[in-house]
Amino acid sequence: MDWKQASSLFIFVFLIINICLGALYYQKVERSNQIDIANEKVLSFEKENIKLPKELPPSEGVKLNYLSGRSKKFDATNTTHSNTVVKEKVVKDRIATNLPLSAIEPDVIMEELNIFMATVPYRGIEYILSGIDRTNRRILYEQTFNKYPILSNDTAKIVVNYNDKNEAYSYEQSYIENLQEGIGNNNKKKPVVEPRRALEILYYQNKLKSGDEITAVRLGYYSVVPNIEGQVLKPTWQVAVLHDDGKRETFYVDALNPQKPILK
Repeated sequence: MDWKQASSLFIFVFLIINICLGALYYQKVERSNQIDIANEKVLSFEKENIKLPKELPPSEGVKLNYLSGRSKKFDATNTTHSNTVVKEKVVKDRIATNLPLSAIEPDVIMEELNIFMATVPYRGIEYILSGIDRTNRRILYEQTFNKYPILSNDTAKIVVNYNDKNEAYSYEQSYIENLQEGIGNNNKKKPVVEPRRALEILYYQNKLKSGDEITAVRLGYYSVVPNIEGQVLKPTWQVAVLHDDGKRETFYVDALNPQKPILK
């Protein structure tokens, strides 16, 4: 065997060894990934002393995609020049006759303000009750799209103000109009991840710790830049957390691509 044949054989054997080593490394990485995934699946929030709600929202069969829309500009009379009509993103108005509420509780509010919401605010039936600010005497509503709320967005809400007699006396409203789902092959509806998966991601990214309590989990649409005129909204899990030290935080986990950075 001459030197050229020997060197060729040596190179061939060297390549084979490298391929084998590469295959072994790939198999090792795959096994490692499988172990990590398996460990995530058996995560016990109870053992980690993290309290979950009694029930998590259903997600099986739910498919969503991105939305786009623009802030509506309401007509408003300029009081300085009464003949001039200006466009405002937020409309504020008094309620013609104060509406008495028998109690400031969610069930009572939904029943007793039902007719008001259906008849006075612009497309009020598209909003749902989302919270009560007792300190400032405000009742908060969020705009929805196909029954899913637009989360924490000052351009898609109604605030009803009430006085110390529990009478609703005024409201302010903003609205995102021309909402439409993304179109094209890159914007097809995709299944949302399960809410538990969103909670696991928060745990593995050190957002949840022992002693924490998950007080609420909701699926809706969230804008990374929520207060601009034109917006893109993405399906998102909203997770409200009460930490062991008494601090409250709300996190937003992308419901289609949960590996993306956690939003606050």
